[in-house]
Amino acid sequence: SSQASLGSRADLFQSELSRVTASPNWQAEFGPRLVRTVHDGKVHIDTRLTRTMGMATVMVAGMTPTTCSERLVAAINGAGYHAEFAGGGVHSEKDMAEKLTALAASIPPGQGITLNCIYINPRQWTFQFPALLRLRREGVPVDGLCIGGGVPSFGAALEIIGQLRDAGIRHVAFKPSSAKAIRNVVRVARAAEGFPVILQWTGGRAGGHHSCEDFHQPILETYAAVRACANVALVAGSGFGDAAGTLPYMTGEWSTRFGRAPMPFDGILLGSRIMVAKEAATSLAAKELIVAAAGLPDSEWDTTYDGARGGVITVVSEYGELIHALETRATSFLKDIYRTVLSQPREKQPAILQARRSEIIARLNSDYMRPWFGKKADGRVVDLEDMTYAEVVGRMVALMYVKHQQRWIHTSYRQAVVDFIARAERRLCVSAPDAPLVAELGDANPLSYARRLVDEYPGAAKLVLSSEDVQFFVGLCKRRGQKPLPFIPVLDSDFGVLLQKDTIWQSEDVDSVVDSDPQRTGVQQGPVAAPHSTTVDEPVKDILDSIYHSHIESLIERLHGGDKSSIPVVEYVGADPVAESLPSTVLVEASASKCSYQMPASAGELPERGVWLQALAGPRKSWLRALLTAPAIVQGDRLVSNYVLRMLRPRPSQVVTVHFADGLPSLVEIVGPTGLLELELLLAASSTVRLTVNHQTLYGKVVPFPLEFDYCPTYILAPIQGSKSAEDDSVRDFCNNVWAASAEQPTEYVDFDDPNHLLVDELTISRDHARGFCACVGNESWQYAFADNGSLQAPIEFMTITAIRSLLADLQSSVFGAGQVNVVHMYHRTKVADGVHMLSVGDTVSTITSITGLVNLGPGKRISTAIKAYCRGKLIGT
Repeated sequence: SSQASLGSRADLFQSELSRVTASPNWQAEFGPRLVRTVHDGKVHIDTRLTRTMGMATVMVAGMTPTTCSERLVAAINGAGYHAEFAGGGVHSEKDMAEKLTALAASIPPGQGITLNCIYINPRQWTFQFPALLRLRREGVPVDGLCIGGGVPSFGAALEIIGQLRDAGIRHVAFKPSSAKAIRNVVRVARAAEGFPVILQWTGGRAGGHHSCEDFHQPILETYAAVRACANVALVAGSGFGDAAGTLPYMTGEWSTRFGRAPMPFDGILLGSRIMVAKEAATSLAAKELIVAAAGLPDSEWDTTYDGARGGVITVVSEYGELIHALETRATSFLKDIYRTVLSQPREKQPAILQARRSEIIARLNSDYMRPWFGKKADGRVVDLEDMTYAEVVGRMVALMYVKHQQRWIHTSYRQAVVDFIARAERRLCVSAPDAPLVAELGDANPLSYARRLVDEYPGAAKLVLSSEDVQFFVGLCKRRGQKPLPFIPVLDSDFGVLLQKDTIWQSEDVDSVVDSDPQRTGVQQGPVAAPHSTTVDEPVKDILDSIYHSHIESLIERLHGGDKSSIPVVEYVGADPVAESLPSTVLVEASASKCSYQMPASAGELPERGVWLQALAGPRKSWLRALLTAPAIVQGDRLVSNYVLRMLRPRPSQVVTVHFADGLPSLVEIVGPTGLLELELLLAASSTVRLTVNHQTLYGKVVPFPLEFDYCPTYILAPIQGSKSAEDDSVRDFCNNVWAASAEQPTEYVDFDDPNHLLVDELTISRDHARGFCACVGNESWQYAFADNGSLQAPIEFMTITAIRSLLADLQSSVFGAGQVNVVHMYHRTKVADGVHMLSVGDTVSTITSITGLVNLGPGKRISTAIKAYCRGKLIGT
């Protein structure tokens, strides 16, 4: 904004008012507007966030484990809102691909996925970020990345944005923790060359990883700098849960109580409030704890640093960052342990733990989700080295297998038990068994594992673990790549990791906790957000609608005096058109009904493609502008590059005419230099875009290539949707008409799906054939131009030329499938049979063509064919 910076003392002495820097009117420039969309008649709030993301102004933050659920994120998207998928609960690239692919299949076509990735977790970041880029390149509809847990350095952030842009990802979000970090985000955004940046400000009162900052003061300090950056959308989060509390942040009135001008945000971010939603995987017991928590007013949120207040307590997470959680026996124990043990240098922790050994083990067993592992069959608490092999197996199963539900808590836990049984078997067996015990377990009831070990090796019931196997078991508990095991085996320098790593998921699976006790779990919850959750299992759509629709009703009163008819009508909610001027080399003739563009004859004088497409899209939002500004086309649950943009690129001597109806584009026609109508693009119905490309074959036949798309302005980041199967059929029909065309009569193509199908062709070589082929390939050999002894020779390539129709038929067949327009000829090899004379004009060549291979490779499919050529009844080559 030109008014985002303040003036100086010199303005006081200006003699001309027009030269004085005006004070900013952020409310007028950035405040919410209302618009009504033509296609559905609905009223929407229009802000920079909606124009960036194409979704409503209320969104849901990435929260581990809550939004690690495809079901919840899909339900939020299906309700018309945006939710970030939390990457904190994704532990492998395979897991991530499966989850995002499943989510893509669950959300409405045209909506996108945003991954929330924790930057301070280097292990997750190093596989999640590259996997995200790869998935987007493979067509998964990934629209954005939210970087949580710290703002990358300036150079790293720009590198990340560059990679996102190259992959086709549309926006990035940052969650700064202080005024300094906000300025760093703004600096990055300014250098990002217009790439959309979403700045999510939550302050210290948010439930998840956050800062210790007051919510208001840092944004008061930096608001002008944020608004000076045109590609930054500003979102407010933390402590929100209803319409009344969030509306002042949308209108900007929150800042007036601090003596400042109104400072509107572009959107609202919800987190803790969603944990009680019906679709959230939060256990019923944990939801009831949330509803029971009184919470705190904004003025008291930081009192939880000293201890539990309003049912909420502040603890240090596994990443060493502060988080708010409900006050439970588990979080109270964790706060005490951090204060007395984990806050001390790591090398001193084992001695402190041993000094408080009995107390800590008792608290683990009575209050925490991960109890002490050491326990004899009679219930006595012991150390690991005092347990027998059978007792260890039984204890592992008891803590990792949910008996009443007959399931492992996690699939990796069974493998941990099996690995220990294999170790025990090697220790206990006297001679090699015919078959190892672990091979016989198969589908056996896990509750029988210990008994079966004793039946096979009676010593397992009496022999305690050797020192080597104690170390093996501890190493098994710390093994990378598996979900952390749900117990504490030893009190050593890794106690903090064993105690805290990956624990918050258990609030969603109380059955996995000893006694199914929710007080043993940690339930993240912001102290200011807690009072807003008063009902268990409220549908997430109702939660979000109650806020968003209430905002709309309030804004109708504030902005339009309650008169809905005065709300402006728009084609869709999206970025305003960009005005582009074409170079003078393009001749333009405009009238009320049409506008024609004559392209220059020289390629060097053509306009740049981006400039041309913006000009062609016109000055108003329309189906044509949506098509020409969409970088991708939706095909089912995948995105493909918008190939229409390539079709419409400017070419020399073209005449492009746009016809209008009621001031909006209705038809686009492109006529080539020869006068052929090369392309026709029109809105056939209110939501159907029809594109026809006309191709003229070598024999003068004009073959149309028709495509149809659905125009869905609801999802403006991907408003053009096509059918992959319909497009494949259209491509095959087009290729058949072009490839099978002849001077006499087009050949009717007959499909086949048998890879052993043989195709036969025959060609009598004429003088025109031979000379025409030589002219095409630049073969100037005299023997093909002049007859020798009355006979004109023909190139040996006619063995392949004769079979060309069969080769093309193979490519069009159901054996090959789709992909004709992407075919690339890799190589061919010709072997002439021994004793064969050269071909001559007048010879008749017959060929038999077969498919010899079809292989799926990384870059695509590879088809191999073989041709046998005959002449005068003899095999002449292959």
